[in-house]
Amino acid sequence: MNLKSTLGLALATVASLATFSFAGTVSAATPAVQWQLNSNNFVIAGSGCQKDVDAFAATNGNDLAIVFTNLGVNLPGSGSTNQLADRKNCAVRIPASIARGVYIGKLTQQFTYGVTKTAGSNASVATRSTFFGFNVSPYAWSVGQGEEVNEPLLTQRRDDNFLVNTPWYQGWCSPNRPLEGLYQANIAVSGQRNNKFEDLIVFVDGLDLKYEVLASFYTC
Repeated sequence: MNLKSTLGLALATVASLATFSFAGTVSAATPAVQWQLNSNNFVIAGSGCQKDVDAFAATNGNDLAIVFTNLGVNLPGSGSTNQLADRKNCAVRIPASIARGVYIGKLTQQFTYGVTKTAGSNASVATRSTFFGFNVSPYAWSVGQGEEVNEPLLTQRRDDNFLVNTPWYQGWCSPNRPLEGLYQANIAVSGQRNNKFEDLIVFVDGLDLKYEVLASFYTC
């Protein structure tokens, strides 16, 4: 089975302040993020990804999408392989520029994935991310031995709310903040099974993994 995965990074400008008391939002007509996919510092690399080979990036305004075709664990319980464990990882480094005076008020990380496993196996998905040097909440999901799972579509999300007068806000709105920075993510999918007749597959609709980051941009 040739399973694929999708990593979508959607950095969307919102038109209302919601519960935040900022002076205004970034104009929807002007992307807040300028992604630099032609930079020599743009990296997608790892055991489950290689830029422009099995991982491909595209942008649309603030939105960034990366499509993977080899990021996941695929160990069906047919007995066709003696392999009992697998791990795929991917390091993403994407240069970007954001004008001073623009502030990220909320960052949402969302995983959409599917899992098929029998009781004699375990699986996990994890990521750690930073944006312009600021840490965002890590994400980890795991299911252990003794549990059977057949879920073609699961979603997990984590919200970071960066309020006024926090270290994030003060650093981001500093007049000395660099105009250019990196979105960095380290993604890992791993699993182990007791024997070759145990199922262990992590996928989404025939794809391995979909990872989204949603950010709301405001003026400082």
